[in-house]
Parts: sequence; structure tokens; C-alpha cells
Amino acid sequence: KNNSYKLSNIDCASCALKIEDRVRKLNGVTTCNLNYIFLKLNVTFNEEIVSDEEIEECIHKSLRNVKIVQKNNIDFIDEYQEENIFKKILLRKNK
Repeated sequence: KNNSYKLSNIDCASCALKIEDRVRKLNGVTTCNLNYIFLKLNVTFNEEIVSDEEIEECIHKSLRNVKIVQKNNIDFIDEYQEENIFKKILLRKNK
């Protein structure tokens, strides 16, 4: 199963890495990537081993103030698409 979590209240990259590392270590999680710029955590996991609720609990325990703003069961945006989105944002700011 693939889930995407839109997070808030992450103030630094090391906090993002802390969340990513702890979720990745959960038994049943196969991939876990947190994009600090978009505050988006993408997790692929075996739902027979670990549940959505366990992942959400791990997120909250990793960082006290973190909030899950939105959760989606999605197919991930690939890195190329994400990079292009980021470039467009930077171009708008530089105008």
C-alpha cells in the first residue's frame, strides 16, 4: 500500500530526517521518503504487517508538534515531476 502524508510544524531538516528514519524502521515499511520542501511523507508498506494507525502514531511520537494535515492513498509523484514543480516555484519567486 502507498500512502502520502502532508505534514506541518516541521521546522528543520534534521526534524524531517528524524521522522523519516523512525517510520522507515517500522516493521512492514518498505520505503519511506520525506520531502522537506513540500513537507510530504511518502510511505510504501505491507498493510498485513503494519497499519496506517501505527505509521501515524510513529509520526506523532517522532516529533511532538508535528501534525498530519492530509493523508492520501496514492501513487507517488516521481522525482522528475517533483523536481520540475520545485523549479517552477523557484522561478516564480525570482521574478
